Amino acid sequence: MLTLIILWGGVALELVLIVRAIQGGLLRRFPLFYSYLTFVLLESFLAWNLYRRAPELYASVYWYLQWVALLLGSLVIFEIYRIALKSYPGTARIARNLLLFVFALTFAKVLVNYSFGSVYWPATTTAELERNLRIVQGFAILAIAVVLLVYSIPRNRNLNGILIGYGLFVASSIVQLSLLSHAGSWFQKLVWYTGPVAYDVVLGIWTVALWSPAPEPVSPRAALDLAGGHPSLVARAEQDLQRANLGFPGAFRR
Repeated sequence: MLTLIILWGGVALELVLIVRAIQGGLLRRFPLFYSYLTFVLLESFLAWNLYRRAPELYASVYWYLQWVALLLGSLVIFEIYRIALKSYPGTARIARNLLLFVFALTFAKVLVNYSFGSVYWPATTTAELERNLRIVQGFAILAIAVVLLVYSIPRNRNLNGILIGYGLFVASSIVQLSLLSHAGSWFQKLVWYTGPVAYDVVLGIWTVALWSPAPEPVSPRAALDLAGGHPSLVARAEQDLQRANLGFPGAFRR
């Protein structure tokens, strides 16, 4: 009973988020984030129906759907970078290309590992892919958070909420996936409850942050123009940010 309350509570929050986005026009600002959220919502309904009506298909279909969810979740990272660094197009382009390379390399690593194996099992493959991708996502989120803080790049409540919530979700996923392979059955039962609870907390953060559209932050260039600042200061700041190291060394060691 408690598990159902936790799971359907998350579904209710997802519905609220999507309805508020339609009402407030946030779908246009964060199309990839809401595409991911909509897919997760539809996935929940499909998985629930399969579990009740065709349990023999549930496991395989669920893990294949997780592949799509992982891909869409990775695109959320690209959207965070695009919006956060929109005042620095050169840096944003470099960061996106680097992220694309690392994510593609992570997908390829898992596929190559299992293409030479004699047995393919979606649960094992997807679990390894998720663990590797979550680690890459964690480094990506940490990198953009450091850049935003060091260079005092303005961002609004909506973007902050997405960044903090997704960062928390990725961190909890890394801990769970890392411990599951070493802990016993007791921990697996614990994760059955703590995983959905952590996700509900993330949804709560997103609901508060995305309840209504926040004003767009003023770019550094526009702020200096309003204050009569010298444009060379902006150019210097942009050059410094271009040199920022947005790489992710050691993101997927094994």
